[in-house]
Amino acid sequence: MKNRIIYKYVGKVLITFSALMILPIIVSLIFKESVLTFLIPSIMCFIVGLLLSRIKVTNKYIYAKDGFIIVSLSWILISFFASLPLYFSHSTDIVSAIFEAVSALTTTGSTVFEDVESLPLSILFYRSFMHFIGGMGIITFVMAVIPLSKNDKSMYLLNAEMPGNNSEKMVSSTKKMLIYLYLIYFTLAITEIILLGLCKVDFFHSVLIAMSTVSTGGLTYMNNSLANLTSYAKLVVAIFMFLSGVNFNIYFLLVVNKFKSAFKSEELKVYIGITIVSVLFIFINTYKLYATLLSGLLNSVFHTVSIMSSTGFSISNINAYPSSCRVLMLFLMLVSACGGSTCGGFKISRLILMFKTIRRDILKVIHPSSVHVITFLFLYATFIIVIMFIVSMNGFNFDVTLNSVFSTFANTGLCFNIYNYQDFSALSKIALSIGMLLGRLEIFPLIVMFSDFRK
Repeated sequence: MKNRIIYKYVGKVLITFSALMILPIIVSLIFKESVLTFLIPSIMCFIVGLLLSRIKVTNKYIYAKDGFIIVSLSWILISFFASLPLYFSHSTDIVSAIFEAVSALTTTGSTVFEDVESLPLSILFYRSFMHFIGGMGIITFVMAVIPLSKNDKSMYLLNAEMPGNNSEKMVSSTKKMLIYLYLIYFTLAITEIILLGLCKVDFFHSVLIAMSTVSTGGLTYMNNSLANLTSYAKLVVAIFMFLSGVNFNIYFLLVVNKFKSAFKSEELKVYIGITIVSVLFIFINTYKLYATLLSGLLNSVFHTVSIMSSTGFSISNINAYPSSCRVLMLFLMLVSACGGSTCGGFKISRLILMFKTIRRDILKVIHPSSVHVITFLFLYATFIIVIMFIVSMNGFNFDVTLNSVFSTFANTGLCFNIYNYQDFSALSKIALSIGMLLGRLEIFPLIVMFSDFRK
């Protein structure tokens, strides 16, 4: 990496992340828990960030390749520093702590803990808080609060971390656009907190649920996910999981009064269509498992949007679902929701583009604009196969291996017959952690970074 500006921006990201540790420190003070659990990692992260940010640079411009490297390197380093509070709290070993941190930051929602209810309250807050930071992206937050590249190419960073977001075309400045997006993000979270409060969920737990919902994360403070919530609270969470799967460009258009353009979105129509069809299919095949039709419908709606938005919350035992529903849910897990949202997965926007390409150019040369999608699909499948091979060495059956890889790579967390990853080997946890990063950053940034290291 010849361009030293890369290290400078990575340093700024680390300093910002160390500052964000103030919130879990405050929570630990409120609940009279160990402050050092967060203070020491925060200081370590700040020192490394300060050293990197002090590197002198002559070329202050960043380019597309630099954007990919900054994003990838930042996520890898932050995943390490984010794991330290989990390790210092004596909750788990370092490899498992890294797995948990990557799962939280990438909003996957898989966990290594068998009993989350025994964890300190500050750690429970920290897990959901990492969801909230990682949902919109670590880099996007930094871009919103500090000045960026002199050549006004900061969109390279945003596009590397949040593919599918094109709001920059609607406003004159990247910073202004990011402020709009964060206002939308916080509005969704605050609204959910208020509504959960009306459903008699206490404030602390409402905050944890809201942070995990709008980020489409899925980590919770209960061992049975959200099964203990009231029906009304479950419905509120389901609604906000669905809303969090919508392309944030749609909300942006609504904010700037471009209602006609917002509701013309082909991706939004397909998202709604797939959701409705999936809910009906699952309901028809599972309603007999529940005491009432309304309960069956609520479970069908909840689990459909939970899987499709890659959130991963659950309110009942999905292992009881018939095979047809499981296959459909695996499909929804991989496709996920809209591009430009906080979701993981392949994204509906790419699915639409792929089908259009196949229909238009089935016996012709592929249109240049579609090469990215076909390449992405090939790489997506390749990495899944490689990680499946590594995980298969655990000796688990095919069902567990397949589900663990699909769930983590698609940043979903919720999967069949797996409640936590405590029994997975260190190698498997590392492979699945890499899979979560590949899924969250959508492959290309990490490939570009490691290609640059080779050079």
